[in-house]
Amino acid sequence: MDELTDIDPATAERAREILESAEGPFSSSEDTDKAIEILTKVLSATPSSTLRSTILSNLGMMLLVRSQHTSSVADLDASIAYLREAQQTQKTLGGHPALSATIPNLMSALRARYEHSGDLEDLDEAVRWGRDAILWLPAGIPQRAMALTSLSSTLKIRFERSGNAGDLSEAVELGRQAAVDLPVSHPRMGPVLSNLGSALMAAEKTDEAIFTYRRALENFHATGDRHGEARALTNLAGALSRTGRSDEAITTYRSALGIFRAVGDGYGETRVKNNLAGVYRAAGDLERAIPLYETTLTDREALLGPDHPITLASRTNLAQAYEVAGDYGRAIPLYEAALTGHERILGPDHPTTRASRANLTRALRRWSEEADAEG
Repeated sequence: MDELTDIDPATAERAREILESAEGPFSSSEDTDKAIEILTKVLSATPSSTLRSTILSNLGMMLLVRSQHTSSVADLDASIAYLREAQQTQKTLGGHPALSATIPNLMSALRARYEHSGDLEDLDEAVRWGRDAILWLPAGIPQRAMALTSLSSTLKIRFERSGNAGDLSEAVELGRQAAVDLPVSHPRMGPVLSNLGSALMAAEKTDEAIFTYRRALENFHATGDRHGEARALTNLAGALSRTGRSDEAITTYRSALGIFRAVGDGYGETRVKNNLAGVYRAAGDLERAIPLYETTLTDREALLGPDHPITLASRTNLAQAYEVAGDYGRAIPLYEAALTGHERILGPDHPTTRASRANLTRALRRWSEEADAEG
């Protein structure tokens, strides 16, 4: 960083350490905040160059990671702006952002912002970036497989919003291409197969999805990726549950839960507990489902905060379980809290907010009907 003449040597050296760190400065939220602060300061003194592109790409990635914990739309906006500038700088300098993580990270940030805003333009832009990367990258290199996977995931999400069957068909086909592009033993094969499994599930190709998740699980196990193994077990359990194999699904969820606990992944643990509660609820076993939903909500409030979209979804799940049990006194306040949170975070007209409002309306109506019947 010899060109950073306007930055004090200590700051420049710390920025160098951040950029050269293989693991990233994410051991704590304070470390992430400090790294963002330092790189932002250094960026202001960095002319258009490979170094500026690197700083922009890293800032975009760090802000994306931070937004996953804070639900900050401002962080997502900044992440997208930095990543857009990074890809433009890379092109200006004669490279292509598809060869780096810039475009996959930009697509991830756009998908995340869509989850907050419901604005389809974010998904459409992500699709455009994915198509550009695929056209530029030759077959047989890992970057193309990852671009195919990212585009497949985006198209699946767009299908879930629009119902366009063409998007889903393409998502499945791209996922299959990505799996063919990578060598069987490649360390990224697990994520590629997991994404393909999700697309197959959306296409109701459940048996093929189960087979694909099992392949992903084998890859994660072979590469020693414990987090990936737990995620693959979680996905596999969901697919097994969809086919009515509840006992096998419960056993598989418990295996995933054990790994998440062993590696200290509290977020992954809450996801499994939430899904396991869903299996019990579907089987009519509310005595096991409700305590799991309760602990999941408590844990997510502590990990993510009360207004994170995932926490709001957990609050809704618990409310629905109480409603099925006929406990409207506990269900309705939770529905009210979920609606308030959705309106504040997503706005009154977001599809999720409208669904939340419908939940509350239904519960109030049923409570009134039951009170009238008893009276």
